[in-house]
Amino acid sequence: MTEMRVQSFFRPTTNSVPAEERLVKDSKIFFGAVLAPLCRPLYPREEVPLVEGRPPVRCFRCRAYISCHARFVDMGRCWVCPFCNMANEVENEYFCNLDARNQRLDRAEKPELSRGSVEYDVGPYPDYALRDEKDAPIPARPLHYLFLLDVSQKAVSSFLPDYVDALMHSLHEMAQQYPQCRVAFITYASTLQFYNVRHPRMPQLIVADVDNPFVPLPFTSLCWLTLGTELDLVDAFLMRLMEYAQDLRETDSVMGAAVHAATLVLAGQHGGHVILCGHKAPHRGIGALKLREQHLLYGTDKEKDLLRPIEGFWRTTATACAKQQISFDLHMFADQYCELVTISQPCHLSNGRVHLFSNYDRETDATKVQAVMNQALLEEAGYAGILRVRCSSGVRVQAYHGHFMSQDSHDMDLAHVQGSSTFFVEFAHEGKLEKTSYAYFQTALLYTTRGGERRVRVHSVRMSVVTTLSGVFEADLEATLMGYIHEAIGNAVNKGLQYARSTAQDRVLKMLVAYRRVCTSNATSSLLMPSRLRLIPLFVLSFMKADALVEGTTVPIDDRVQKLFLLMTIPMHQCVTYLYPTLYAVHHLLSEPTSGVIDPETGHCVLPGWQQLIFDSITTDGVYVLCDEQARIVYLWIGSSVLPEVSLELFGTTNALEVGRTVFFENFGERLKNVLYACLMRDDGMRRFVILHEKDRGEEAFFRQFKEENEGGSMGYDQLLVHLHREVKKSIA
Repeated sequence: MTEMRVQSFFRPTTNSVPAEERLVKDSKIFFGAVLAPLCRPLYPREEVPLVEGRPPVRCFRCRAYISCHARFVDMGRCWVCPFCNMANEVENEYFCNLDARNQRLDRAEKPELSRGSVEYDVGPYPDYALRDEKDAPIPARPLHYLFLLDVSQKAVSSFLPDYVDALMHSLHEMAQQYPQCRVAFITYASTLQFYNVRHPRMPQLIVADVDNPFVPLPFTSLCWLTLGTELDLVDAFLMRLMEYAQDLRETDSVMGAAVHAATLVLAGQHGGHVILCGHKAPHRGIGALKLREQHLLYGTDKEKDLLRPIEGFWRTTATACAKQQISFDLHMFADQYCELVTISQPCHLSNGRVHLFSNYDRETDATKVQAVMNQALLEEAGYAGILRVRCSSGVRVQAYHGHFMSQDSHDMDLAHVQGSSTFFVEFAHEGKLEKTSYAYFQTALLYTTRGGERRVRVHSVRMSVVTTLSGVFEADLEATLMGYIHEAIGNAVNKGLQYARSTAQDRVLKMLVAYRRVCTSNATSSLLMPSRLRLIPLFVLSFMKADALVEGTTVPIDDRVQKLFLLMTIPMHQCVTYLYPTLYAVHHLLSEPTSGVIDPETGHCVLPGWQQLIFDSITTDGVYVLCDEQARIVYLWIGSSVLPEVSLELFGTTNALEVGRTVFFENFGERLKNVLYACLMRDDGMRRFVILHEKDRGEEAFFRQFKEENEGGSMGYDQLLVHLHREVKKSIA
């Protein structure tokens, strides 16, 4: 893996490192990087090689790992650390002669010396072991999964049948990939229910004391099941679960008591992943919540309080669990306000996931439930992780952003980490860097894999140093956008949504003012933008119109919280399409013979070109597909004047008005079907498909996604550019 390939795992906001802090302040460009340490490789050449049978070689002074950027001196007997410049002696068993270019002869045989990313198997070495309270090493073991299942009558009548089916399917896949993993189940409604799954009748033990819940049976010996050898018992329990739930006929939710019971079960086991599903906030027992009067706060100066959790049980439990390497995923099927920001705290501090299924619809949401379960149980993942970013002299880590717990300023403690986990790290200067030098960064993640192997994954990057503002503006668009997102989320929680929106727009303005001053030699009255960041105003505007930040109270507060939670960890390759929907003019398929066909090499559909999200892109004789990733909807909009030959090619009928009435998906042309399949069938589940004709009542939702227009009274992209241009001229004058 070359140094460039590391960008999948470590993507800096700038192509070169600013030589001094003044350049960062003057440019208003974020100085940081997006981290995705376990990112799923997009290509085989991005696979991270595994080093086994020998411990990692590390710098004696700063503890950085040896990398492809280390220099060997003294005939190969020493290597110079690029982070602290210390010359480290090479151990005899690691020694190798150098060639004429001072490169080791075995460089190609050692991935840590020839690749930017490498992973070490450190299970045999006590220095890397997980340790208990007495600092004694703990043997690594496969990850344990504990499922807390809502079996109330509401759950039974809505989501629980689909949830159990998805769980069984994913556990069967997991049993093949990770047979050593163990699972257990606790159910709850108005009471807690435990099960002796090893007994032929699987008796149910009910705990009615939800203020002081306890575990009524020896859980370790009677409840944990190993997937590889006891999958039949898992199936037997899940197939009887609906029967148990219907016999209970309970309607309440004691979610807090269930979470407390999970902590009792996993206490002292130093690692476990809890997957919790529910339909409403707990109103009884430990962890019961008195819902805030959100309708009185939402849309006022105090609405930021709704983005902060209520102090008490959920905050203290989240902190205690994260310290014990217990992580949480939350799958919430609430139809009403459920104080999601509070009950999701264990997920936030343990780097878990939060999924909200409002007004559950079996036809479309069932596939999302399956995709969410697959992601939780099958995606590359680990636990008991510690992530640290090291910088060379003159640069330091200023802050980490994302879902984690931090007990010191140097590390992120990750009770759980998976392939889609994304973070943002902010850098600061400790001194001035020399133009002729390089800056070095290294991300090291020590963790235990789902299968129980202790590993260290290391990503090393070298970047050139730039001393001019114009060089700083050679920035990365998507990484810079992630910087805006994390800053805005922090501002929204601490100072309010309105402040977050205005600050983001103000930062764009200050960046353009700084760039205009750099380009003063180009006398022009036009609005000048950095070539690599020319779309930042558009994407920041789209972000301000996203459900997470949009002005007003049309987005329910729990939905807003879930969207904010998602954006803090969204994989970077999904970020742009999430904020700026994709629009395809599929009537152009007739004149584009290569669009809508399956590429034989990749097996993927060749999609038409994107259209700009403005009203002028839409014509009455056109047919358009729009993918709204925030609402998980794919729209098919059909104009009122579609030509018969176009309609025949796309829909199999000369009258486009019949589409959605007498003509349906199975009648569509093959190439249109390919495009729609590509848009509808995603890794995280199927999208809802909506057919709209021009002037249908529902087309308002379609046109609301045109982010460049001033729909709903919000600023349009043209208006934003005019405003920025005016303010830039005023600042320059």
